[in-house]
Amino acid sequence: MKISKRVTWSNKIKKYKVHPLKYLEPESYQDVVAAIREAEQTGARIRAVGSGHSYSDVAITDGYLVNMCRLCRLLPLKKEQLKAAWQTQPLVEVEAGITVEKLNKQLDKQGVALINMGAIDNQTISGAIATGTHGAGRHLPALSGLVRSMVLVAAGGKTYRIEPTDGITDPSQHNEEDITLIQDDDTFYSVVVSLGCTGIIYSYVLAVVPRYWLYENRSVDMWFKVKEKLANGKMFDDYFIKLNGKDVKLPVRSIFIVVNPFKVKGEHTCMITRTFEIDKPPRWRLKDGTRAILSSILSRVPLTFYLSLFVVNNIPRLVPRMLETSIKAVRDATYINKSYKVLFQGFEYIASQGHGSEFAYDRHQTTYLEVMEEIFDKVAQLAHQFKLYPSSAPTIRFVKGSPAYLTPEYQTDVCYIGNPVLVRQKGASLILNAYQDIHLARGGKPHWGKITNRLDGETELIRHWYPKFETWRQTMLQFNPAGTFLNGFAERMRLDEP
Repeated sequence: MKISKRVTWSNKIKKYKVHPLKYLEPESYQDVVAAIREAEQTGARIRAVGSGHSYSDVAITDGYLVNMCRLCRLLPLKKEQLKAAWQTQPLVEVEAGITVEKLNKQLDKQGVALINMGAIDNQTISGAIATGTHGAGRHLPALSGLVRSMVLVAAGGKTYRIEPTDGITDPSQHNEEDITLIQDDDTFYSVVVSLGCTGIIYSYVLAVVPRYWLYENRSVDMWFKVKEKLANGKMFDDYFIKLNGKDVKLPVRSIFIVVNPFKVKGEHTCMITRTFEIDKPPRWRLKDGTRAILSSILSRVPLTFYLSLFVVNNIPRLVPRMLETSIKAVRDATYINKSYKVLFQGFEYIASQGHGSEFAYDRHQTTYLEVMEEIFDKVAQLAHQFKLYPSSAPTIRFVKGSPAYLTPEYQTDVCYIGNPVLVRQKGASLILNAYQDIHLARGGKPHWGKITNRLDGETELIRHWYPKFETWRQTMLQFNPAGTFLNGFAERMRLDEP
C-alpha cells in the first residue's frame, strides 16, 4: 500500500481541496482493512475517494483519505457459491476503484456491457454508485440498480458481503474467509447508495448484458412543441430513423434534452438526443461511427473553454446566440457504435471546467415542465436586471425508479433537470443558488454528487423525501457506530441525527 503525508488532494474541478493526515492507495482488500483499523486506533476519520468527479465535498475528509485507484481489477466470480439460478446469469465482480471507462473496455473484451451509465466515464464505479449516478432511459436503472452483491469493510475492519433478501449467494455454499454474508433488503438498499457513510466498499458484483450497439440521433425543435409532447407522452413514441439506407421505425431507448434558456427569435430551442438499440450494422460508414467531428474536437481543446469563458465574462450579451449556435450545430446528427461509446457523451475538458446542480421530479407529473419555465424566467431576470447570463443550457433526462433508500428516484420514475454552469463564470454561485432555490421550492430532490449547498441543515426536507431515512440511518450506525466514516458533508446534512 502506498502511503503519503502532507499531500494536497482536490476534486476534479478544484473546488474542494484537503490536506489529509494520511493519503493512502491500497492495493488489496487487506490494505483496506488495515487502513480502517489504523484510523480507528488514532481516532481519525477515514473516507474513500475515487476520481474526484463529484462537484460537492461528499467524499473528502481531513483524516485518512483512501484513494481507491489501485483497486481496479476484475475479480474471478465465485460461481460455486451462487444459487443455481444465478450461475448462468451474466455477472461480473469488480474492485471498487475501477473507472467506468476501464470497466467498459474490460467488459467489451468479454462480450458483455453495462445496460446503462452516466454521460461521462472517468468516475470510479464506487463513487458513481455511492452518490446515485444515473444515465438516461425511462425504463433503465441508475448504476446502483446493476448491483447484485457488494463487499463492505466497516468499523473494526469487519467485512461483509451484502445482498438483498433473495440475494445471489447460496448461504450454504458461502465460504469467504473473514467475510460475513448478510442477505437483507433493509441493509442492502441502505448501503448501496450511502455516500460513503457505512464504510469502504471493496468490490461489487454487477449484472451485465450481452454486448449491444446503439444508434444515436440528434434533432432540433422548439420548446413549446417539446413540452407538449412530454406532457402527452408522445415524445416517447417509436421514432423513424434512417438505417442502412432505409427509414425504420424503432422504440426509443432513451431521451436526453438540452434547452436554450434564452429566447432567440421568440422561442427556446431544444436539442433532443434519442438512442435506439440496433444490431451491429453490416456496413459501417466513417461518418456514422463518429460523433459531430468538429464539436467533438473543440470540446477536448482547452482553448475552446477559455474562449467561452472570455465571452461569458466580458461580452455576456453574446451568450444566448452562442448557446443557440451550439445546439443547432448538431441538427440531424447521427452516431452508431458499441453501447458504451454512445452512452459516453464526451465534452471531456468542458465538463471538467463546469459544475452544477441536478434535481429529480416525478416523471408522471407535469411539475418538471413548470420548473423548466420558472428557470427560463429566472434566467431572463438575471440577464435583464443584473447583466448576468448563465453560461450553460439546462438538461432533461429520465430514469427508472429505484428501491435504494437514499436515491432521488426511490420508488418513483423520475425526470432529472440538470443546471450546469462554468466554474469560473462571474456570478456562478449566485446562478446556482437561484436554480437550487427554484428546485427546493418545487419539491425537487437533489443529486448527491452535485452542488447542494442550499440544502445544508434542511433535515426536515431530507426526511420528508426519503421515508426509509431512519432505516438507512440505523443501518449506517450499525456499520459506523463511532462516526469513523462521516465527514463535513454528512454533518451539514445531519445524516447521523434522528
